[in-house]
Amino acid sequence: MSSKHLQVKREILRAIAMLEDYTSSATADGDMEIGSEILRRARGVAFLTSYTVGFFGGGTFSHGVLIAKRPNSEAWGPPVALSGGGATGMFGVGYKEDSQVYVLDTDEAVETCFTEQSVKVGLTASVSLGPLGRSIDGSAFIGMDSKYQAGQETRKAVGVHHYSYSKGVFIGAGVEVSYFSTRDDDTRDYYGLNDDNVPESQLPSARMIVRGDVTIDTTAHPEVEQLLSAVQFAAGDERPGAAINTHGTSWHTTV
Repeated sequence: MSSKHLQVKREILRAIAMLEDYTSSATADGDMEIGSEILRRARGVAFLTSYTVGFFGGGTFSHGVLIAKRPNSEAWGPPVALSGGGATGMFGVGYKEDSQVYVLDTDEAVETCFTEQSVKVGLTASVSLGPLGRSIDGSAFIGMDSKYQAGQETRKAVGVHHYSYSKGVFIGAGVEVSYFSTRDDDTRDYYGLNDDNVPESQLPSARMIVRGDVTIDTTAHPEVEQLLSAVQFAAGDERPGAAINTHGTSWHTTV
């Protein structure tokens, strides 16, 4: 079993734990609980762990997984690996680790945010003093896959619902610019789809897996079955959750 396989497996197991943290009334704080209706109408959910080091500015690194419903379907597909990194221009110092959940309301948001390369631009504020803190994030994701409309180059920009717990010793606020992409090679390695005899351009991508263009036997990966079952259960247990307007908005436009 390769190190890439073990890394993705750990990220899926962490996503299961994060889902429990944010959807169980016993563990989620009142302002951070993701209600069942939010998950029921969601088209995708990204689970990310982010690390930020700052001294009046700093850097951020993120990794995790995305699950999404098949286009034109209510069936959840298998997770794919994500990563990201960026810079913050903020007045703040310290170190923090964020457990972040992004809830995506539309197929367009899934495509723009995490199944193609994207840049996240926004304002952020965070306070972490010990094992539990808060991060507030008002951001837009801008897809790097440009298209031409009426003779002009355009890119999609979307807003998403964002939930985040922080831990560490950190206080700050400012501007964040982060770059996100799927980890295609790690995802293929996890599902046994890599083939040294096939050119990389002909191998299946994470985007193809999200769209359902590649058949994955999830029964061969118990942790995948557990994550998909946990999402389906949390979407049907009739919890009200926190007011959605406290956690960002869902919209899209072109820029």
